[in-house]
Amino acid sequence: MMSKPLGALIALVSLASSAASGQLSTHRDIQQIDVDSGVLDSAIVIRTEVGYGFDGSGRLVALDGELPADQADRVSQCLEEAGTQSLTPAVSFGLGDPALADSLGLDRMYLVQLDPEDHLSTSSLIVDLLAATPHIVSAEKVHVGTTLDTPNHPNDPGFPAQYSLNNVGQILGDVSGVPGADINAVHAWTLSSGSGHITIAVLDAGISYDHPDLYYKLTDAYNTTGIGSSGDANDQFNSHGTHVAGIAAASSNNGQGMTGVSWGSPIMPIKVANLLGFTSDVWLGLGLIWAADHEARVAVVSIGLDSGSDFLHAAVQYATERGVVVCASTGNTGQPGVKFPARYPETIAVGATDNTDAIAEFSTTGPEVTVTAPGFEILSTWDDFFSEPTYSYQSGTSAACPMVAGVIALMLSENPSLNTERVIDLLKYSSIDLGPSGFDQIFGHGRIDAYRAVAAAKGLHVCAADVNRNGYVENTDLSAWITAYTNGSPLADQNFDSAITPADFSAFVANYLIGCD
Repeated sequence: MMSKPLGALIALVSLASSAASGQLSTHRDIQQIDVDSGVLDSAIVIRTEVGYGFDGSGRLVALDGELPADQADRVSQCLEEAGTQSLTPAVSFGLGDPALADSLGLDRMYLVQLDPEDHLSTSSLIVDLLAATPHIVSAEKVHVGTTLDTPNHPNDPGFPAQYSLNNVGQILGDVSGVPGADINAVHAWTLSSGSGHITIAVLDAGISYDHPDLYYKLTDAYNTTGIGSSGDANDQFNSHGTHVAGIAAASSNNGQGMTGVSWGSPIMPIKVANLLGFTSDVWLGLGLIWAADHEARVAVVSIGLDSGSDFLHAAVQYATERGVVVCASTGNTGQPGVKFPARYPETIAVGATDNTDAIAEFSTTGPEVTVTAPGFEILSTWDDFFSEPTYSYQSGTSAACPMVAGVIALMLSENPSLNTERVIDLLKYSSIDLGPSGFDQIFGHGRIDAYRAVAAAKGLHVCAADVNRNGYVENTDLSAWITAYTNGSPLADQNFDSAITPADFSAFVANYLIGCD
């Protein structure tokens, strides 16, 4: 039998030396120098005005009528001077919702690939010239980034070590955990352990097809990188995506390995990063569009880019409009400056806490933070170049993000009719407030609580009167409710009818008398 490292090396060389059948046409692979600069100089994304596009020869045309020759010539001259090698639709596969794509401009976006030997001195100038050309709405270099690494109890042997699911004071290093500083998963599983109809898309560097806690959970896959077949998202080199997938939905209560948050949810592997974890706004955006068109309900994006783009934002909007709840990591800088796509308002931006409910020292902060979840020393599935499938502890907002995605999958399993906006509202409402009272730029709306979130999705009044969200019902919740009512906050909606009316006061009193479960 061929050893795994040798076999993997041969496979890597094969991928690099020949194009596999069915591979997606996209920009060149991403190197460290591209990540350092934040852009891919040899690729540009152009968006045209409504009614204009490029024909098969790469010439700008009016779709209905004539375009003055001088305008078309001006664009052609810019592209020629840039050393254009190809110009193709940015989304090269069929779109599931053409009308939505049209409203977002996705069907008017084109990927321009430049000569890699002749673009460095011209690409920035060409972008500026194209952006100023009639009938061109925007022209942007391709942006790049990286993966962001860093009741009945299940019978999985690794479960007792998973403080994130059930914190009983486990010691990590020399730090004793705080009991209860977890996502309250054990109680949540009394309500739901996940549904086979709620698919979680993991957009990453791929997922191991051989890991025993994952392999039979995997659904149709897609690969947007152009490296290998478009249907192959297998990864046994990097393992970042394998770790992320296990946190969200590893097979559980099967007597082996560790425990995922939403046991019953299928996992959709979408490869949007290369073996080094490098990605681009184009690869990531294509992955989101494909996930939305193939019935994913939740997307995990444990990836961060320093800059956003027209194309990536449109892809996020396309996915959310099609019913996908997009969870994205804030970043691992330990400073303000949330990464993209987490910075977009349509996403759930996830920061990380540790085993004491303190903010993790690496968690990126900012006004875009939605919620936090445990992301310090998280045990999950692992399969890299150097070992057979195993398990590993990793830290990062990359680990916190799939924990939130798993909770959302549990919520949707109990109430699949919830739209994205309502899911986000309930997630905020049910989180445990940490740090300064109310929303803050470190914890967002608080650390997620799976039990409260799933109960809220089911319409149960679990601890509903805990308006200040400190985990208890007490006298201060009355003043907190009055403030919420005055401000029109969803926290004032005590009868869960999606409206804030005087009837919510009597509902608050009833919920106050019930207390917390």
